[in-house]
Parts: sequence; structure tokens; C-alpha cells
Amino acid sequence: MQLDPEHDLLFAVNTESVKANNGAGPYNQDCAQGTITSFRVASDGTLTVADRVSSGGLFPNSLAVLGRGHDPQDPVLVYVLNAGGPGNCARMPNITGYRVNKNGQMQPVVHSERSIDPGPSSGSGVSCLAASAQGFAALTGAPTADFLCGLNPPSFLRSPAQVKFTPEGDQLVVTVKGTNTIYVFPVEANDKPGNPKIMQAPGPALPSFFGFTFDKHEHLLVTELFGTATTIPAGGKGAVSSFSVAESGGLASISSHVGDGGTAACWIALEPTAGKYAYVANNLSASISSYAVGTNGSVTLIAAVAAAASGPNDLATAAEAGASFLYVVEAGTGTVGAFQINLTNGSLIPLSAASGLPSTAGAQGLAAF
Repeated sequence: MQLDPEHDLLFAVNTESVKANNGAGPYNQDCAQGTITSFRVASDGTLTVADRVSSGGLFPNSLAVLGRGHDPQDPVLVYVLNAGGPGNCARMPNITGYRVNKNGQMQPVVHSERSIDPGPSSGSGVSCLAASAQGFAALTGAPTADFLCGLNPPSFLRSPAQVKFTPEGDQLVVTVKGTNTIYVFPVEANDKPGNPKIMQAPGPALPSFFGFTFDKHEHLLVTELFGTATTIPAGGKGAVSSFSVAESGGLASISSHVGDGGTAACWIALEPTAGKYAYVANNLSASISSYAVGTNGSVTLIAAVAAAASGPNDLATAAEAGASFLYVVEAGTGTVGAFQINLTNGSLIPLSAASGLPSTAGAQGLAAF
């Protein structure tokens, strides 16, 4: 889920796909298109449903939100990443755009859909059949059938991971795990994406790039599930890389594969006050790692385990009265963990957690302000 910059609207994706056998898997091929729900946010945090529309594809899993211009009547621009497909449903993964008025009503940006290539369905390296054969399903505890290609929901290993606007709002970035690629789309004057610049890591050709954020100087910080590992599964190989983003969409490497020793490095969040620290959720090793972020975009590991977290599925940061805070969805316990960030050294000071999330439903998604 994502808030608009004014904190007036909240957006959430609904995958609309279900598993067979009462959730035990394998996945259905139900071809159900996903949806997006918008909410109005009151001053006390109360949410009111504003609208719900088709996401324009299968299994939406990420949202990018760009705020209004100088005129309060200007629309918010939202792009959704639909990670499902291809397969029997005959829909490729894509990004699709929407303009949103101040009341939260969403209208599609006509002809805004752009396809994302998830990689081949068979063969070696980047294919999900090969990933299943190499045993990643055993590492995650998921049924092997869940990693076959062409299903909805998609194979975790090869699906696109995240979409986000650059800080200036003139480019859209998408990471794709299965092909180890990063797409950078220019956002044109009509709010439509142009032709993307696509960077593929030189090797190995394994699922890697996942979550990302930008530092205070607009450098791209990206998590890598397996760093430079050459086989799957690859426990303890989580890493972070950083890049500068050119106006042309080209990426220039700054720091490469800075390991954190965790397994399944997924989401990353920047400390919001000074921007000197970043935090990574290592889902399968139940930990949060901390990094120092230089003004040139370089990243250096501070602590492989800055804090423990049970099944960390997402991270968010917020600042208030000169203090910074980190929040984490702990899917394993159905709680939202909370920490104050020590602005001197980046360490995390535990605060009281909030309970009430279902611990068996894999809670995902978090927004804070």
C-alpha cells in the first residue's frame, strides 16, 4: 500500500487470486484480474473507501504514487505493477497508470500499459522451472508446484517485484527478479511511460533484484535476494547494491553486492530525517540489517542483525519532532514491530509492537507518515 505525499489518500492492491485446496496450494489458474482500492484519510487516521477499479492485469503487487502539482485540483498519478502472467491467462506482467482526483476517484491513463518480461518459462538460469528444480521451494517451504510457470499468482522467483517513481517524478523504475533486470521508464508529458532503458546485471543470471528506495541524493538502493550467489537456494546471501540514475534512464553502479548475511533480502527503507541509514528486511532469516548510506550513494553494512523480526514482509519509516522511526510487518506473529532510530549510529531501539494482524495469512504491505 502507498500514501500520496499529502497523506490525504491511501492506495492498496487486491490480488483477487486464491489458492486451491483452501489455501494449501498449488495455485489456481483463475485469470482473475486484480483491483486497486483508494481510501480517503481523515486527520485522525480514519479510512473511508473512495473507489475501486481494475488494476489492468493479474496479481497487482506494488504501487507508485506521484503527488499533485502546485494546483490542489491537479490529479495524483498512480502506477500499478501487475506481476501475474504469462500463461493460460494470456496476460503479460505490466505497469498501468491512473489519474486520481482529490476525492480518490481513479481514471485510467489511456494507453498507459507497458509490458514487463518475466523471463523464459523453461530452460536454465532465469526460468521458474529451473528454479523449482534447483530446490528454492524447499528453502521457502512452499509446494514445488507453486513455482511452475504460467500460474496466477505468479512464480515468486521470476515475477516483477516493485514499481516506484524517481524523486523528481519523471521516471518509473521496476525491478524484475527472474531476469535480474531493472527497467527505467521515462514519464512523458501525457503521464504515459515511454520506452524503457533496461539494465540486466552481468551475472549470474539468477533472480536477484527485489525491493528498492532512493536516498536523499536520488541514488537508487536495491536489495538482492542472492547477491552474487551462483546457485539456488542460497541462504545467507542477501545484499544491497546502489546506482545513480541518468536522465536517459541509464544506471551507473556505485556499490555492488554489499552482503548482509541474511536470507531473502526483500524490502529496504531509508531513515527519513538525515537519510544516512537504510534498513533491509531479511524475510527467511527473520532479521533486519542496517547500512550506512554515503552522500555519493555508497552503502556500507553496519549490522548484519540490527534487530530480530518474525517473517518481516515490509518496512516503513516516519519522522516526528526530530526523531525517526522504523516499522516492520512481522507476518510470523501478526504484529507491527516499531523501533526508534538512533541518528548517531543507526542502531534500532525497540518500542512496543502493535498486535492484531492475522499470523497465518501472510500480512503484507505497510505505509507510515
